[in-house]
Amino acid sequence: MKVVYRFTWLFIISLMAFKAYGHGLVSASSKIKLRPHNLVEIQVQFDFIKLLNHSSKNYALPVVASLPKEKFGLLYSEVIKLFDKQLQVKKDKGLIGLNKRYPSQERVFELVKKQFIEQKFSSKNKGTPYTFSDRRYYQVFNFDFRISKKEDLNKLKITFPKPLGNIDVTYSEPTTKELHKGEAWTL
Repeated sequence: MKVVYRFTWLFIISLMAFKAYGHGLVSASSKIKLRPHNLVEIQVQFDFIKLLNHSSKNYALPVVASLPKEKFGLLYSEVIKLFDKQLQVKKDKGLIGLNKRYPSQERVFELVKKQFIEQKFSSKNKGTPYTFSDRRYYQVFNFDFRISKKEDLNKLKITFPKPLGNIDVTYSEPTTKELHKGEAWTL
């Protein structure tokens, strides 16, 4: 009987841990990719509401989702200013200019509204699949720049906005192959 009781508690605890952390990252993340011709892409994924609440302010999801477009636009422009000011790429003490590709204000606002609606009206009893997590509400901002040669990667320093908190960074270098007509791709 004690074995069954202990097993039941272990099962419940592990199930709760899986539900809370089963989808992986719960913090902001960044993917840094080296592309052909020394193009470096930076993708930053973050929770918009958590970013707004980084200081002593308290922005609740229902409040932000129900703001008029103009008021939400003010919040969004502040987030853009934050990224413009604090996301920096340096090489040898000099700043590198970034090509910035922000999503539109409407797109960000629609995602916040969708997050609110799904959290408000989705069944609490129904668990989401393993790969379909709360990160589906995270915003994605993209940046890119060119470096003169691949060796310059070791000299790069990328500083992310502090209000993002902890950031999980992934760096990848793709294997690029040119295929001619009729050739099959292999690794």
